[in-house]
Amino acid sequence: MTQKLPNKKILNLLIFTILFTGFSLQVNAANLEDTLADPPCDEKIVIECDTVYTASLVPNAGYWTTYSGVPYNYTGSEQVFEFTATASGLHVMDLDQGDGDADFMIMNACGNFAGNVTGFYWTGEQSEYIELEEGNTYYIIADLYETSGPSTVTIKVNCMGGVTIPDPDFDCFQGLGNPPSVDAAYNLDPLNPNTFVANDFTVDGDTTFALQQISLSTNQMQVPDHGVFNIREDNNGIPGDILEVIDADVTSSMAYAALYDEPVYHVVFDLTEAVIFTEGTYWLEPKVTTPNPSTVWWAATENGTDGAITMLSEDGGATWEPLDAESIFFVAGECETLGVHDIAPVVFNSFPNPVNDVLNIQSQETIASVTVYNLLGQIVLNVNTVSNGKIDFTTLNSGIYLVEATFENGYTGTIKVVKK
Repeated sequence: MTQKLPNKKILNLLIFTILFTGFSLQVNAANLEDTLADPPCDEKIVIECDTVYTASLVPNAGYWTTYSGVPYNYTGSEQVFEFTATASGLHVMDLDQGDGDADFMIMNACGNFAGNVTGFYWTGEQSEYIELEEGNTYYIIADLYETSGPSTVTIKVNCMGGVTIPDPDFDCFQGLGNPPSVDAAYNLDPLNPNTFVANDFTVDGDTTFALQQISLSTNQMQVPDHGVFNIREDNNGIPGDILEVIDADVTSSMAYAALYDEPVYHVVFDLTEAVIFTEGTYWLEPKVTTPNPSTVWWAATENGTDGAITMLSEDGGATWEPLDAESIFFVAGECETLGVHDIAPVVFNSFPNPVNDVLNIQSQETIASVTVYNLLGQIVLNVNTVSNGKIDFTTLNSGIYLVEATFENGYTGTIKVVKK
């Protein structure tokens, strides 16, 4: 699966049927009000942020048996926890069902047939992530499953509302890394070797960009620990061949939103060495992993774009198609504008590009020397005597290189060359 779908979009109960002797009663919006004043609401516990609360539940002592959006029966006693959000945004519910089998339902009013906020239930076996609105009151109801023994449940609401993604701490960065909303997510699992998701960034003319940091928003329970980033050339507005592969560990992360009942993390990868880019458009195509193997999803927004729209390939990069949302990321580093001495006031060109073996440089001015750099800024070839403008590339690996030609008049010029 490429695009993530809600985990709990399984059952949507619009009408409930309550069986009586010889007839059935349809329970819907018309008689909803009658369900909102049931006795469990009289015993509710009002809870606040960052405080642990407990309640003991016993079997066969319940008032409510069924809940909107939930296909199971609960015959044990229930406990209502009332919570009013003090800020909009992410809230983390630390839930523990205890020794029994208790579930938690979050409702928009105090009643078992009120609106189910998640559309399903929480098991009480892990923390749950949800976005709540400031000033709204929510009712988290803990109830014992029909086959469960007694249990003591625990709840704590961690109020994270108002968390925002900081801009990268670099002079030069781009990407839609701080989105107005998080609406979708796309698969970055390395176990899907033929599925790629890519987004673009650009480098202006007469500029070099030293990439030093990549950050993504991802949507899954585990915090990622490692990423492999393919940098692709631009092929007429879609991702092209891979120019560079960057390996990086996660250096920091923070949860700032929730989507599909799972956290959205802002994940930062600091590169051990800067990667240099010159004028042009490039495509960032990541594969990201977690400590315990699980699918990592690249979070995306449907509100805004930066550059071209995110692209998807499901055939190993042979074809690409646009997606409906913009993936959330930053690329950051240092930009440098080339000075007058970096730009040659002479006409020169090179061919072929891409090159297999020999690069030809032609100019009316005499070439004094040529220096070739990789994208890490390292010198990989230094030619002090250029014979007939020919530069031997046969010893270089495939990739993208910067070729700096120095002319006898003292000026220099730099061109980007791709080695096949």
